[in-house]
Amino acid sequence: MSSYSPVDKRTSSPLFDFSAAPKDNIHNDAEEFLDNVDLDAPSPNPAKDQSWRESSSSSISYPSSSIAGSSRPPLSTKSSAVSSTTISTLLTGGDGPTPLVLGVAVVDFNHLIGPTVEFSYPPSLQLAIQDDEDWMRLLPFLALPDGAHLSEEDYSYFHCTYSPSGGQVPTDVPSNQTLFGISCNRQLASSELTRRPSDVTRSMVQKAVVVIASQPVFLTRRCSDKLGVVTRAYFAQRDFTQTEILEDFYTSLESSLEGKSNEGAIYIGTSLRDLVHKFRHRTLTLLKLLMLQKRVMLYGYPVEKLCTYQYSLVSLIPGLLMSLRDSGSPDLDAKKTRVRPTSLRTSDRSSLLRYMGLPLQVFGKDSFFQPYMPLQQIHMLQAKSWLVGTTNQIVTQQKDCKYDLLVNIDTNTFEFSDPKIERLVTLTPADRKWMDDVVRTVEESWSLPEGERPGFKGSDDDLRSRFEEYICGALSSIKYAEFLTKAKRQDISIVGVGGPAGDGPIISPFSENWIASFKGTPAYEIWNGCTDPALFDICEPRHPCEGKVNAVSDLGLRLAEGFHDLHLDQQLGPTRDALSSAFAAGSSSLFKAFDGVRSEVNTRLQQREDAQAQQKTNKGTSTPPTSSIPPPGAGQGAKQIEDIKATLGGIGSGIGSFFGSRISTLRGGGAANGAPTTTATQSAGQTTSKEEGGGKGLRPMSLMGSGTPSSSSGSISRLGGWGK
Repeated sequence: MSSYSPVDKRTSSPLFDFSAAPKDNIHNDAEEFLDNVDLDAPSPNPAKDQSWRESSSSSISYPSSSIAGSSRPPLSTKSSAVSSTTISTLLTGGDGPTPLVLGVAVVDFNHLIGPTVEFSYPPSLQLAIQDDEDWMRLLPFLALPDGAHLSEEDYSYFHCTYSPSGGQVPTDVPSNQTLFGISCNRQLASSELTRRPSDVTRSMVQKAVVVIASQPVFLTRRCSDKLGVVTRAYFAQRDFTQTEILEDFYTSLESSLEGKSNEGAIYIGTSLRDLVHKFRHRTLTLLKLLMLQKRVMLYGYPVEKLCTYQYSLVSLIPGLLMSLRDSGSPDLDAKKTRVRPTSLRTSDRSSLLRYMGLPLQVFGKDSFFQPYMPLQQIHMLQAKSWLVGTTNQIVTQQKDCKYDLLVNIDTNTFEFSDPKIERLVTLTPADRKWMDDVVRTVEESWSLPEGERPGFKGSDDDLRSRFEEYICGALSSIKYAEFLTKAKRQDISIVGVGGPAGDGPIISPFSENWIASFKGTPAYEIWNGCTDPALFDICEPRHPCEGKVNAVSDLGLRLAEGFHDLHLDQQLGPTRDALSSAFAAGSSSLFKAFDGVRSEVNTRLQQREDAQAQQKTNKGTSTPPTSSIPPPGAGQGAKQIEDIKATLGGIGSGIGSFFGSRISTLRGGGAANGAPTTTATQSAGQTTSKEEGGGKGLRPMSLMGSGTPSSSSGSISRLGGWGK
């Protein structure tokens, strides 16, 4: 397919300025210095520079001042020196490509002198760590994050740099560029060690196994999973002087990543679904802040989740994850200028992204990206732009290097230091509609097992393509708005353009304030200088949801997301549980009360029948008296009716007292501070009566015809707590 060259077609147009395009360099990828290199390409000389890697028995002897005050051998437990042959091999091995995996190390938390690097392999990495004292002092704090003792196992992702001291050091570790590290930390009871060093004085031993690489290859599942397995096996030995397993791990890791460390494989280590599910519509807010090169800090625990959110956010900008060469320090700025491409292969995604000016250089001079930042790097927050993660609250409380946005991943809250910045990245109606579609796509398949999810829809690749479309649409709209503005100033009519020409109608769906702020960033300056003015010919200049939003639907989206941000389920959960418990307890007590009343009435009726039967028996065996006194049953019938009425009246008043006490309890909180109401129920056949004071007593009530207060044969006891 022939390459598309817009320069040849528009050089004579008064609306396009191609003066920035170099004439003597047409699409020179080498001078463009992009990090989108083919990581799968084999080494030109794979047999070269391998002798020192195979020599696992060689080590390095260091001066005693390398680790101040440490009683352990610095970096290695072996005392033999590096042979002259190995040194010669390292000195002549700098011409080949930089290895992907630079080495492995072990960091120990020494209770006497703090965390230290107690082992590293191969000798190339040992020499580099020994040569850079700042790196040797900082690496332990990066590998063992604050709060690592709170979990059985955790991972830390970090960036670092190697700065040579000035001498000729035989090492393969590249200098003055970002190095990528991952550590897996665990802890073990010191009593379980088969060989316990003398400086282990506490009950737990805490260590971390570290991998240093020249590219973020640890984001691949292959690397992180193998690191976890090897770390667990290393701890299972219960003898940390046995490091052969780590040397074998280094050798196998480098070979296993050949052909599996490209951009697609690294994307597997990120999770855009988790990012969108966590932050929902505010995911786009984070992306806008990242493009504006603001100061964004994430705080929370565990460290692995904290770092994964940041890498997932960075991966939303196409190609940026593979272009983090300058992200390790504010002093790194290798990409000061970029060459404008003058040709395009539309079938090649890399060529298309390069033509679009992607990735955006959001991490350049005076900016950096640190997935996990320890307290020892707090001075770096004085830079103008950064994206960092931390687990230490002291880092979040620095007044002289304040953040623009603090994201607490534990509470899922966003805290802006300046309301103006918050308004700057507020989503437009088109943004909210577009993000609502993205969030709904994720939520519809969130609870489904991985095998039952719809193929492409809602996957990480789907989400990444959607955000890529959004970013390309925004960049293309900027170029198109500039084109219309220039045409208006020159009084040139544009065929097919309706409405007034200018920035507003084109960029308003993305937010005019946000676009204006983006134009003031160093990232925009670099992007504008290396992109074609007619960029909108390749990518349509429009918002993905332009024209699909009305005022009513936008109001509904605002309300729905506002209610979701209130976390009503979490806030009202304790109140709902308390009310449910109160009603459940009240219902249970009410049913118990009715059961007690029914049992009591049945008992008294049975007693009455037995008494009447006994009277009839006594009447049959004796001669009735001849007098005008009516029979006993005649006078007692009326008394029984009156007593039953009185009993039922007492039951009604008791039920009223019950509900009244429940209502007063709920209103005044008496159930929490006062004594609980006691309900006493007599079993069938119980005939004794008690009279006690207060709500706990039983009040006698006569069902017999006797009017004497001393008669107790026909008394009934009302339920306890039903009052006087």
